[in-house]
Amino acid sequence: MNFKVLALALAFGLFALQASAQEILTNYRTTTEKTPSNRGVAETRFLPFFDDFSHSNLTPDSTKWTDNNVLVNDGFPLCPPNRNGATFDVLDADGKVYSYSISNAFVAEYLTSVRIRLDSIMEPEPRALTPADSVYFSFYYQPQGNGNAPEAQDSLVLQFGTTTEHQEFLFLDYQNYSIADIFAEMQVDTLYPGDTIWALVGCQPGLYTLVTDTLTPMTQGSIAVPCDSVFTTVADTTWYHIWSVPGQRLDSFMAHNGGQYFEQVMIPIRDLKYFHDNFYFRFYNYASIVNSSLPTDRSNEDNWNIDFVYLNINRSSDDTYYPMLTFSGQRPSFFNRYQSIPYRQYRVNPNSAIRENLEIDIANLDGIDHEAYYYYEVQQIGGGQHYTRALDPVTIQPYHEAGFLNCPEYGESPACPYVGELFALSMWYDSVSYQISHFVYDPTTNPPLTDSMIYRVGMYNYYAYDDGIPELGFGVHPAGGKFAVRFDLADYDTIQGVQLLFNHTLNDANNQYFDIVVWKDENGKPGEEIYRLQNQRPQWQDQRYQFTYYKFDETVTTANAFYLGIEQRSDALINIGFDTSIDNIQYNFINTNGSWQQSSKHGSLMIRPVVGDSYYIGVEENGPSTGSGTFMVYPNPVSNLLHIESDIKGGQVSIYDLMGKKVFTGEYQTVIPVDQFTDGMYLLSITTDEGQVINQKFIIRK
Repeated sequence: MNFKVLALALAFGLFALQASAQEILTNYRTTTEKTPSNRGVAETRFLPFFDDFSHSNLTPDSTKWTDNNVLVNDGFPLCPPNRNGATFDVLDADGKVYSYSISNAFVAEYLTSVRIRLDSIMEPEPRALTPADSVYFSFYYQPQGNGNAPEAQDSLVLQFGTTTEHQEFLFLDYQNYSIADIFAEMQVDTLYPGDTIWALVGCQPGLYTLVTDTLTPMTQGSIAVPCDSVFTTVADTTWYHIWSVPGQRLDSFMAHNGGQYFEQVMIPIRDLKYFHDNFYFRFYNYASIVNSSLPTDRSNEDNWNIDFVYLNINRSSDDTYYPMLTFSGQRPSFFNRYQSIPYRQYRVNPNSAIRENLEIDIANLDGIDHEAYYYYEVQQIGGGQHYTRALDPVTIQPYHEAGFLNCPEYGESPACPYVGELFALSMWYDSVSYQISHFVYDPTTNPPLTDSMIYRVGMYNYYAYDDGIPELGFGVHPAGGKFAVRFDLADYDTIQGVQLLFNHTLNDANNQYFDIVVWKDENGKPGEEIYRLQNQRPQWQDQRYQFTYYKFDETVTTANAFYLGIEQRSDALINIGFDTSIDNIQYNFINTNGSWQQSSKHGSLMIRPVVGDSYYIGVEENGPSTGSGTFMVYPNPVSNLLHIESDIKGGQVSIYDLMGKKVFTGEYQTVIPVDQFTDGMYLLSITTDEGQVINQKFIIRK
């Protein structure tokens, strides 16, 4: 028999029993603005709170922050206090322009702390906190950096928040009971329309169902009876404006900041309303993209960089020094001119490929001199080469007095160590990878001051001038305009295709046709055209800052110098990635009026020619910058079982093919069978339990 019931709840009974109701946790919300977050409920932290962003890559540390849209990187910040910073822009976590972007100032993205217990501390023993504990909040900031300058209407804002929690009703939880059981429980023989079925034994009192059909013990079926009410914990956060600064160009900022690249802000916390067990702080930026008359220009803009976020007790306005020896800037390249070169080309002339010495930014953030020891290690992944180069200790003066450590007029120092050995030569491999580990430390302090910078260097089958981060976008006007990059081969080779990285624009308005062109060299400029791949369009990957491979429909053989670039079909800006943190202006050329000339823009076009006989391409390694969460894979190339050697404790592991297709995913494990996959290059990606994503390339060859 079909029948209907009407579920009701007694208002007083429902909300009077919240203490015993089921509970579901959700993200907190604000009373003024909704804080974007997609990370769920984060942990609670006690003081101190500190993040210099050197232990995370691309996304903020999820144990400290609830948002993941800001970019953690070493490309946008220019001369930060130490390596990496957090960059605010107009792009989401996937590198897409926020759909709500407009030419007037709008709130672009947030960086919100996890919940902080500002009511008490636990060490050296638990006690309450008060304003008498001299709590200070500090951070460094910089407008523009290597990116785009925020206009005066744009700004960077800091807010403090206090949160109160309460429960809100979500829904009723029902239990199905057979009609026979209901009659047995109620000890009746007939139920008529309008009769009440109260919540049965074991359920929350005060809930009932109204019968809408006549029911007898012979009636077949069941009835869903409300049994419990389900609530969610809602945290309402009131945000208070603490500090803000209008946008400006970096040169103007430095002129008012004593020539310093970053400015430190010190804020005392004295108001009693913040000494709460639900304290938060957040940064956010106001941005404004160009007007709609230039749709293909509406890309990443209005950049701010922050670093060294620090909240603790027993501080003062003079507490601006930190007992730290630290690496800053970008990881140093071992190669002359390039960031990556094909291994086959390296083998032809390794002496000209490798630079004489590295260039490293090292800072002493303390207020006193420190005697610093330095060494670096080179370890071949899956190979036998390993060496260490250690230098004599040097005195490093405080950064606020002397800046970064300088190189001597002759010889080497930790700022410019010599390259100890050439990378090994092997005819059995067509690609190699190395782990580079730099260390600086002062063992005389207690505890010792130490910092590390760990990264991967690979030689695969492509050339790269850039570091993988596009601080700006590039294009030419008018239609028919061309731009090209010069590459020099050590020996004859074949060009199989090219990797290109395009910036997203609002609604991807730069999705315009273009041709990919290869030119011969003619007296230091592009000359005769030798290949053209017509009618291409920008393509974007699912992950932020991933290149797209454009495979040529025929093999191009060349020697010595060649030029690879783009001819635009429309007047619209193509907005290809442009790395301003690495300057290769002398190799960039444009042609907008029928003749080639050197570009006037300092930086590196994100154009990577793929050469050699193999069809696979390299994938950018966005690995960790420190020793935490590192891993290596072997053997490489692999035919059957891929082994992972790591200090990672858990997480998810995925494998992607060269087109970005996910071919394997599962729980973290140290051995993965790969014999079912076809030959080629793959990307192994591990997402740790802490939310860190680290990648490593490997090759399958059976």
